[in-house]
Amino acid sequence: MLRVAPLAQETVLSFLGRIAERYAIDAGELRAGWQWRNHSPHTPRAAGPRPDAEILLNQAGRRVLARLCRTDPQNLAKALPAWNRAPEMFGTHDQDPQPLGLWRTGSTVHAPVAYACRSCTARRTGQPTTAMRYRHGWQRVCPRHRQWALDAGDPHGLQHLDLRHCPDVISAQHRWTAMARRARNGGVDPGAVFTLARAVVCQWWDQALEWRKERIWPARLHQLAGGDAGQQFWWWRAVAREAATFPELVTVADSLIDPEMRGLVQADGGRERIQPIPPDGRFCRELGNRLGRPWLGEEAASNSSPSLLAWMGAVLREHRGVNVPGWDRDPWHVRREDQPVSVTAQLRRLAERADGTISWRASVPSGERARIQHKLRETTELLATLDLHDTAHLAAATRHLLDTINQNIHGLDQAIVAIASAAHAGGVPLDHLSAWTHIPAADLQHDITEHRKTLDGAGS
Repeated sequence: MLRVAPLAQETVLSFLGRIAERYAIDAGELRAGWQWRNHSPHTPRAAGPRPDAEILLNQAGRRVLARLCRTDPQNLAKALPAWNRAPEMFGTHDQDPQPLGLWRTGSTVHAPVAYACRSCTARRTGQPTTAMRYRHGWQRVCPRHRQWALDAGDPHGLQHLDLRHCPDVISAQHRWTAMARRARNGGVDPGAVFTLARAVVCQWWDQALEWRKERIWPARLHQLAGGDAGQQFWWWRAVAREAATFPELVTVADSLIDPEMRGLVQADGGRERIQPIPPDGRFCRELGNRLGRPWLGEEAASNSSPSLLAWMGAVLREHRGVNVPGWDRDPWHVRREDQPVSVTAQLRRLAERADGTISWRASVPSGERARIQHKLRETTELLATLDLHDTAHLAAATRHLLDTINQNIHGLDQAIVAIASAAHAGGVPLDHLSAWTHIPAADLQHDITEHRKTLDGAGS
């Protein structure tokens, strides 16, 4: 019998898979040693159980597992979260002599399931193997190997994201540890703070394509994608969202537990004299400064986060001791409709589109679409004025026709640059746009820059 030790916070399914590897047998054959009360959860069109599946074993089943891996049951109970959840399913007085197993998805048993760092697993076990561990959203960074662990249940085929060019994501996990300690000292559950902060930054993430001044997230997204998301921009935007927004999430979380920031909310709300909360008040301006985006307070006036506004309202009601029927005074509560859309749901939506991309309407801000449509409408109306039956002298009529066509060409050129600029802001690579517009990349970049300056000047 071989001795196989579990990893901390490992799933039983993952542990059984590693035991099967050590014994050089198929994992399905090893699982045949138990009787199963239900079928394993599956990913559509994929063989075997879902990677984030979990197994609960009755008392006899746990004894079988302990003998297989030659590990003390007390150590298994410390390492495997599902070990201690089994009595809830089989009863504390379970005496069935038959080894029984019950399938669940890991998130319903303990927490989200993520892929373990392969290098750390090899260092711990001596084998370069795949393992799954329970990991909350604030536990995804491996600082030693500079990787972000992805959810095991998402159907994207990746296990990790490379953080070698994203030191701010790595440092954010260290900042989170300090923030969590302050939250606990203040009597606040760090997990609740994380849930609210994640809802806030994911709502901003959904709106950020309309923020002309946003530069940090697009750059970080391309870095996480290996340098350029390219034609898979929307796919990468779904897969890398959690890693890309993590530094901002930690900053928001730290701000939410900061008494000074809560004081700014109370000041914006008029303290004891009730007044509407300005979405671009002192709190949002200070939050923008902390996020390295001084313009965010101004942007929040029209693009604020519903979850952030709900938190601000709860802080004010808590401060005033107001109990409004139907309103939860818990400032950390996030409504179901404000929860971020899962990566799986986003990928499913992308797969449903024939070309695997997002529509122009969803990608380009409505104001910019309106300006492009207006420019094209002007050009169309000008073309409609052309009169090839002009009775004027030949030279005058020719000059009028050419002037009109030149105006149309200028208008169409402007429309081309505006369209290319909107697409580039949405993530389409410059070299693709250059090929489509037949404009050299350097010239097109210059035109796009000038166009953005014109828009920024018009908006200021």
